[in-house]
Amino acid sequence: MLPMATMAQNGGQGEPFNGMIVDINGAPVKRARIYVTTPNRYALTDRKGRFGLTNVQPTDTLHVNWNGVQYAIPVDNRKGIRIRLAQTQYVAENDDELVSIGYDYVSTRERFNASTTITGEELVRTNRYDLVEALQGLVPSLRISQGNFGEGATANIRNSVSISGPTEPLYVVDGLIVESLFGINVHTVDHVDILKDANIYGARGGNGAIVVYTKRGGTK
Repeated sequence: MLPMATMAQNGGQGEPFNGMIVDINGAPVKRARIYVTTPNRYALTDRKGRFGLTNVQPTDTLHVNWNGVQYAIPVDNRKGIRIRLAQTQYVAENDDELVSIGYDYVSTRERFNASTTITGEELVRTNRYDLVEALQGLVPSLRISQGNFGEGATANIRNSVSISGPTEPLYVVDGLIVESLFGINVHTVDHVDILKDANIYGARGGNGAIVVYTKRGGTK
């Protein structure tokens, strides 16, 4: 999790706004998409139904897309929101417990600009076991150099060219920054986010980020 000061300086301006979405039976709603003003700046709920955004104003409206249904839910001066969805209807209420969490959800759930999500099922269908090899076939903009990823190999997802500075993206696995993705089996992966603009991670995300969520670690 990024410290609050870092978040405020690098794209996460304003107060954090945390939420949770469940269905009519109280079960978490997974991978619902939530945005306020533009679909290019959005959050996805994790497997516990949680999401986080920033720059949410008291008079804003949350646009929630789930199972092909679009919900328009007024923020109505709430600082944290718990939503129960039922077909085309919803119930929304303030949740002080979510407010106290701060930037915890925002730091891993808010997305900026261009991004691509690859599911674990898509990775398995490539018939490749190594995660990076599978991604290279599914993400046209991803460039891998050398044969053994993680041992001198480099990745590039923004077509960056630099003589002196690094061009590799940031690698994140289940919320932890790692040196490489070498040796990760696609069968252990829930989904992967390829972020061309990863300023949610500050300067370290200047070359984008490859964010991996494993089945074991969950989809925080």
